[in-house]
Amino acid sequence: MAASRCRMIPRMSSLNCRSGMHALIGATIAAVVVLSMPLQGARAQQAQIKPATECVTIGIPKPNRGFTYRQTQSGGDTSEFTDWWEEFTKIGSRLLTTKGRTKGRGILTVNRHRVVNDVLILDSSNQSGAGAGGTSSYRPGVVSNPAFRACEGSSWPVAAVKVTNQSAQGTFSAMSDAGTLKIVAIHEPITVPADRLDTVHYVRNLNSRAGLSLNEYWTSIEHGVVVKRMHTIGGVVISATLQAIQ
Repeated sequence: MAASRCRMIPRMSSLNCRSGMHALIGATIAAVVVLSMPLQGARAQQAQIKPATECVTIGIPKPNRGFTYRQTQSGGDTSEFTDWWEEFTKIGSRLLTTKGRTKGRGILTVNRHRVVNDVLILDSSNQSGAGAGGTSSYRPGVVSNPAFRACEGSSWPVAAVKVTNQSAQGTFSAMSDAGTLKIVAIHEPITVPADRLDTVHYVRNLNSRAGLSLNEYWTSIEHGVVVKRMHTIGGVVISATLQAIQ
C-alpha cells in the first residue's frame, strides 16, 4: 500500500491512522463506536454516557472566516495553514484548507455526518485539490468529536469501524483504532496567540499498532473550532495552535 495519509475531521484536524494503512481518518484523529446498525449504535452510546454535571452549547464556525494554525512536530518541523469554513450543519460540512494565511487554492473537504447523543458520526468524507486524499466511507460510522452540546464528564466507548478509501492510487480498506472519547472539562480558558478563549477540553485515546495514541483537544465554545490540539504516539508529539482569526 501507499504511505499512510490522514484526513481532517471538523474541529479536530488531528492524525488518526493505523501504521501502514492508506488514507484513514485524520485526528484527528478518531474515536469510533461500532455496532451492526446505526439505531443499535445510538442506543449503545447513550447507555455508556456518564451523568453530566454541567453542559454547554458549542458554537458553529462562521462561513468564510479564516482560522490560522501553526503546527509543530517534536522533531522540529513547523508549518502554517488556514481553515476557511464554508458550511457546518447537523448533516454535513464544507471546509477549505490553504497553506499560510491567504485564501486561495487548497484542499476542499466535504463531509456527511449525523448527530447521535451529542457527538458527530462521520459517514463519508471527500477531499479534492492538490494532495487530496480522495473519498473515504466509514461503516457503520465513526465518532469524530463532540457536536453542538458538550457535558462535562460525558464519555463514549470506542470500537473499530471499517474505513474504505478510493483515490488515484486505488481502493483500500482497513479498520480504525479502538479507544475512548471523554470530555474532561467545559468553560476551560486557554490563551493562544489568537486570543484568550473559553473552551471545551476533551481527549481521545486510541490503541494503535504503534502503541497508545494520546489525542487532546481544546475547542472554542464561541467559534466552534479547535483552539489547540496535541497528538502523541511513539514518542512523537504533533501540536497545532490557533494563531489568528480572520
